[in-house]
Amino acid sequence: MQPKIAGNRIAAALALCLVALLAGCGGNGNKRAGQQNLPTVGPNGGSVSGPNGTQVVIPPGALSAVLPIVITQSAAGAPAVPTGFLAFGPVFAITPHGTGFTQPATVTLPFDPASVPVGATPVLYKTDASNAAWERVPGATVNAGTITAPVSSFSFFVVGNQPPQITRQPADVSVTQPNPATFSVNALGAPPFTFQWQRSGDGGATFGNVAGASSSSLTTGFTTVAADHNDRYRVIVSNLEGSTTSNAATLTVTTAFVAPAITTQPGDVTVAAGGMATFSVVASGTSPQYQWQRSNDGGTTFTDIAGATNASFTLTNVQAVDDSARFRARASNLAGSATSDVVRLTVGTPPPPPSGNAVRIAGGDQHSTALRADGTLQSWGSDSAGALGGGSDRNAPGPVASLTGVVSLGQGDTHTLAVRSDGSVWAWGYNGFGQVGDGTTNSAQVPVQVRGITNAVAACGGTLHSLVLLADGTVRAFGANFDGQLGDGTNIERLVPAAVAGIGNAIAIACGGGHSLILSSDFTIHSFGRNNHGQLGDGTMTNSNVPVLVGGSGGATAIAAGFEHSLALLGSGAVVGWGSNFLGQLGDNTLLDRPTPVPVLGFSRAFSIAAGGNTSLALGEVLFAWGSNFNGQLGIGTLTPNFRATPAAVPAFFSNNPAVVGFAVGSDHVLALRADGVLFAWGSNDSGQLGNGVTGGDFTTPVQVSGLNLN
Repeated sequence: MQPKIAGNRIAAALALCLVALLAGCGGNGNKRAGQQNLPTVGPNGGSVSGPNGTQVVIPPGALSAVLPIVITQSAAGAPAVPTGFLAFGPVFAITPHGTGFTQPATVTLPFDPASVPVGATPVLYKTDASNAAWERVPGATVNAGTITAPVSSFSFFVVGNQPPQITRQPADVSVTQPNPATFSVNALGAPPFTFQWQRSGDGGATFGNVAGASSSSLTTGFTTVAADHNDRYRVIVSNLEGSTTSNAATLTVTTAFVAPAITTQPGDVTVAAGGMATFSVVASGTSPQYQWQRSNDGGTTFTDIAGATNASFTLTNVQAVDDSARFRARASNLAGSATSDVVRLTVGTPPPPPSGNAVRIAGGDQHSTALRADGTLQSWGSDSAGALGGGSDRNAPGPVASLTGVVSLGQGDTHTLAVRSDGSVWAWGYNGFGQVGDGTTNSAQVPVQVRGITNAVAACGGTLHSLVLLADGTVRAFGANFDGQLGDGTNIERLVPAAVAGIGNAIAIACGGGHSLILSSDFTIHSFGRNNHGQLGDGTMTNSNVPVLVGGSGGATAIAAGFEHSLALLGSGAVVGWGSNFLGQLGDNTLLDRPTPVPVLGFSRAFSIAAGGNTSLALGEVLFAWGSNFNGQLGIGTLTPNFRATPAAVPAFFSNNPAVVGFAVGSDHVLALRADGVLFAWGSNDSGQLGNGVTGGDFTTPVQVSGLNLN
């Protein structure tokens, strides 16, 4: 429908008028002044022809006066054709626009039959009296290449058709059986419309008509999961000019809704100013929807938090104004709602620079080490590669050679680290990957000084790597690095300490089998290294050789790492875990690996935590243990069950005075220190690592370490 340029249009009009004049124009020959060159028609009627076979026939008596009639092939000044309109020829203008007749005139327009889709019917359209919109001309007759219809006025004309255009597709619907489902559609085009809904029970491969479903909406009968779930529905919309088929919508049918119930309550959170606080809740029931709420008046009134509609809610960049704010979550569905406990946010002052928090007992793979009050060390168990630091295998404590002034321990699988009061670090044992930090890969039978460290406050050891926390809040790492566990941005092993990338405010460290954790002064946790079970806690299972933020870790006050799992103690006293969970070592009553922290169940408040191998411990009102029990690590007096997925109290004497003041977990054994300085151990003893004077066997209840008091 390309309009011709103005010059061509005028030339064509003049030529047509000349032809019409020579033919007498079918009129009475009377002309008005200034219209001598235009074809005219008067009360006697007549006809006017135009380009490409267009024609207007006006019957006698249709006009009361003589009018000049002009037909041009032009869309200039016409409104745009409707969206979806299919034109089968050009637009023609017949003037004067708006001419009225006492009886209909007949208009004939040409069209291109080759442009008409198979099954489509050409329709004549004209603009209305105000020239603002297109309307269908009724009563048209189609011949070979032309269309003829009676009209009551002149305007713009075009031949084409307009099948229905669907402007709102049917939407997917979810219902609970036996409720019915309703689908609907909106369409534009030339009325009248007819509708035929169709249904598919094979995922949309084939459709069949739904009897009687012939309106713009369809409401099903009663539904069931067995008969109706995942059915598809679509509609064919038709008018006189064609048909259009809608998209298919999916019907989801579920069983009856169960009202929500809060199964895991959120906990209080303590976080430093500028940090982030995360609250989490778990609700049972059918597809609960969550809404977190906040109160700034001590819990008297609550308002919804915009966008906080997940099971977890994180408040970032916490400031002093947020101190003492209360939070709660509401879980709801069609069957009802439930509201969680109200929890409190405490905005604390960031802790002072790291002081070390002396570690006095440590368990390795098959050996143990203890720090006495006088700054000397005792060790026992397997001396593989020099792990005991100056002695052969022994099943009772003996001294670590030539080392005094020790203030804190770090323990790897087969190597040990000691921090002295002068800030130096000493290490001994297996050194095949440089984890002793003396610049060699020679195992050290006696303590050697870690190179370049003068201001250390804490150390830890993994399977084949080591970390040291410095007084300025930075961290150094050395040893194996094939999983990125040194956090220096490479996977190159380091024989001497290298700086962990981007860390400057650390207050605690923890070493796992092939991963590492750092607790910062803003109470957040960063991790790096192996992540095959989600032990980095960043929501992925991808290794990282630089520190990544543990998701939802705000408010942490302590950290611990097992072989492939991690724990954190929050300021509220709650404990969370992430990573490997095949023996229940995360304590969430599942055996599912978790790539982000989940709450440990079974106790209301803890004060300290420890992890090793596939076992975890926490000290609350009593000492709790969970995870692997294959060697008696749970201390419950039996190897059955082989593991626990929720914490259980360690029996024996730990609910009595003197209280437990420290504990550590090795690969398969546990150590616990009482306030009176007496040390106990349980679990695997195949190399004498329990220190009770016996080698071999598993001990399922605590036994006293022979001849040793750490006070």
